[in-house]
Amino acid sequence: MFRLLLFVVNVMVANVSTASGVSACPVDKVPIQITSKGSSPKSTLSDTNRAGFFSEHLSGNHPHFRAFVTAVTEHTAARLAKEKCCLDSAESQKRSLLQFVDWPLFNNKSLASVPPLDAQPSGGCRISSPWMDLAFERKPVPWIRGIVRWNQRQLFADQAVLSGANNVPLGVAKPLTYIEMGHFLGEYERWRFHHESEATPLEEHMPPDILWLFGNSIQSTAMPFVGFVQAAMNKATAKGAEGYTKVVIALIDRCFAANGASLEYKSILDIADPILLEQYKIDMTLY
Repeated sequence: MFRLLLFVVNVMVANVSTASGVSACPVDKVPIQITSKGSSPKSTLSDTNRAGFFSEHLSGNHPHFRAFVTAVTEHTAARLAKEKCCLDSAESQKRSLLQFVDWPLFNNKSLASVPPLDAQPSGGCRISSPWMDLAFERKPVPWIRGIVRWNQRQLFADQAVLSGANNVPLGVAKPLTYIEMGHFLGEYERWRFHHESEATPLEEHMPPDILWLFGNSIQSTAMPFVGFVQAAMNKATAKGAEGYTKVVIALIDRCFAANGASLEYKSILDIADPILLEQYKIDMTLY
């Protein structure tokens, strides 16, 4: 009788552990790589090496990118566990990699090279989008590969679309060069503060995401306008980081539920989830 009671208790404890969300696939079984100014070595996101990994491969203060990498990696591990597709074997580890790309709004250097994702799974899924390209295979050997973009300009482009702009280019928003950013800044300052007339409307020759950013910056000459733009960039990134992360996580869930399909998204409106989009939309008037 005692043995039977002990067995029942052990089963109950195991069930409670599973129900509480304890993953059967450890997060340190998901290989990751950081691509920012260069490419870091292939690594994992374990509790023991997390702080050291970020400090070694991320220069400066990137709290939102760090939180993004952590949330996406942990969610991927949880989904692999749900599918009973842990990356335990050497072959799974060899084929799997999540490459996290950190793209600022503008950059004075060429983008770090990231090989295109050419994997074509037969029993899993493939997803193509501005935020992430992902491929997942269930059998015979489970593996997952992805290029996951933390893209500041994409965030602003998404906000321009959600604010009603109808001329935002489809696909991935690539970072500007310093020269391009300076040119657009000068154009806007001349139009807004010096009232110089434009031969064509500003909306016709300035990217809508940049126009959204400038328009949501403090409109003042109390200090150089570039300072207000930088403040708006920081504010928008902080306010949009959680929503951006939720978009990527939602796409991961859709990929795992696709059952062999290939999914393609070209615009934030393709997500077609009103609740998610409302959560993602930034109100720049609120602090």
